[in-house]
Amino acid sequence: MTIDVVRANPSSLRQVFTKVRHAIERPTDRTILIALFASLFFLNYVAQLFDLSAGERLIFSTSRTVSGAQIIGFIAIAVVLKDLRADIVLRWFDLATIFAIAVATLHPWRSIGALAFSILGILFICRSDKRLRSLGQLCLGLAWIDFWGPVVTGLINQWLLPIETALAQAPLSFFGSFSLAGNVIMGANGHDILVLEPCSAFRNTVAMAFIWLSLMKILRLDFSWWNLYILGIGVAVVVLLNTARIAVMAYSYDQYVFWHLGPGLTIVKIAMLTLVLGIFYFGLRGQPAEAA
Repeated sequence: MTIDVVRANPSSLRQVFTKVRHAIERPTDRTILIALFASLFFLNYVAQLFDLSAGERLIFSTSRTVSGAQIIGFIAIAVVLKDLRADIVLRWFDLATIFAIAVATLHPWRSIGALAFSILGILFICRSDKRLRSLGQLCLGLAWIDFWGPVVTGLINQWLLPIETALAQAPLSFFGSFSLAGNVIMGANGHDILVLEPCSAFRNTVAMAFIWLSLMKILRLDFSWWNLYILGIGVAVVVLLNTARIAVMAYSYDQYVFWHLGPGLTIVKIAMLTLVLGIFYFGLRGQPAEAA
């Protein structure tokens, strides 16, 4: 019997050791970005994700919990990072900025994550590499949900809330005597409701638009007029559902208790989640050939 002995090629072993050494000395750009986004997720979202006392985290949460929109956003980031493979896309300035962000995120300030996403978004959004642009768009979307959206909401509420209140009051004229004063709907039976910022559809539409963007990245689609049309349908559905909820709450005190304090709020959130995901998923995938 003949026994063949396979001897390792010394040059091949040197190449393997060289690749291992290079991987240790200089991780791939994808590895660096995975480590950064994983750190941002664990430092800024995990504690909120498992905060069982927080309650609302179905999709469009106005409290400081992790919403479904943010979870879908991180799934989209993971898809984009997967597409990076072993390509070199980061510049020395990117690496220096990422290192500074990694150090800054150790600070306990709650909004440091939103600031980090803002910087990353500005850093990547104008790059020629489509994958980096996608990361920049997703980062700015997360920053908007976490920080900038509430800031803008506080600035425009005095103009926005009366408009939303008027939209909700309009159909009530067919069901009784209801009057309008600013962001207050007054009923003939003495039941009045004051529409405040948590009832506004503004944050809901922001989260919904971010879900649309995230699904675009997950499905690897480009921006087109058709996709913007699907976004418009989603916005209309969210505003319609939110307006209908306000109108029903203004109709009677019993309806207010059910739709504001009772299970009605959860029903609306589930309806928004189901409709928005269905419209976006099937609408984006069903893009006509001429619109592609």
